[in-house]
Amino acid sequence: MNNEASAIVIDLAKEFVSLVGSLDPGWTKAYYRFRAEELRYGSNASYVGGAGVTLVGAIRNGPFYELMNEKGSELLKHLDKKKGVFLLTVDNKLDYDIKFEWDDLHRWEISKMDGRSGIPEGI
Repeated sequence: MNNEASAIVIDLAKEFVSLVGSLDPGWTKAYYRFRAEELRYGSNASYVGGAGVTLVGAIRNGPFYELMNEKGSELLKHLDKKKGVFLLTVDNKLDYDIKFEWDDLHRWEISKMDGRSGIPEGI
């Protein structure tokens, strides 16, 4: 990963930790998933806190998602990718990890539909 991409990952982690801390001071772990295809992209997120696993709502947190989507798109450009998925995991000790997938755009989906937990699938 080049220096520009590394700086974007750090920015993404900082923004995400800040948001989750403001939503639930007792949070322990959080997940941000970004997906990009040729001409569109989007994201969703969840965190583990006092009330269990909570999805980060897009309507209430629109500015957060707008900023994170811009940064996510920029990150993929710096990595020379037009499509892919990344999963950013952060914890309340400020540790973070990022994973990339370039082929399976359904990897690590975050949902509570159909009995899912809100934790990314497959981790």
